[in-house]
Amino acid sequence: MPLISIVSPVYMAQNIVPELIKRIISTVEIISSDFEIILVEDGSTDHSWTEIEKACLSDSRVKGIKLSRNFGQHYAITAGLDNVKGEWIVVMDCDLQDQPEEIEKLFSKAQEGFDVVLGQRTLRKDYYYKRFFSIVFYKTLGYLTGTRQDSSIANFGIYNKKVVQSICSMRESIRYFPTMVKWVGYNQTSITINHSERLS
Repeated sequence: MPLISIVSPVYMAQNIVPELIKRIISTVEIISSDFEIILVEDGSTDHSWTEIEKACLSDSRVKGIKLSRNFGQHYAITAGLDNVKGEWIVVMDCDLQDQPEEIEKLFSKAQEGFDVVLGQRTLRKDYYYKRFFSIVFYKTLGYLTGTRQDSSIANFGIYNKKVVQSICSMRESIRYFPTMVKWVGYNQTSITINHSERLS
């Protein structure tokens, strides 16, 4: 079975971390007995790191990285990707809007010959203002970069290690993970996934 790495940037999520880990484990164990969970604590002011430390001590498959301050989500993702060992890498947010149960579906699609399978949130469970500003952001980004942007697709997806290696070789100081995924190419597709409200 392939080694699977799950990378999740963590920010202000002390009440979410235990449930996040529990649900990731119960899902990924169906796919492979060989996996690692890498949680990157991005300068939270709550007790997120304490929860990560507890998880690391109780399960060697959980690994924690603590950043020295809040660098932002995409830099935290980079820190996680720099330390993965997996053949397949899942990137997901920590707030459980990205549902761990969807990982099995992403992995299954990847086995059809895709290097990248992205989760498409057709029914986003965000507040209206967040959806509105997301649409504005992606339209602006698409205009400035001359690319097609889809506000229903974010970080959640599964990536072959060669894709991650290509992304990690790009050491630009300004980082935006979804655009970097597009930039490196490879055989990419997307599938519809369920999206939830933030747990806490």
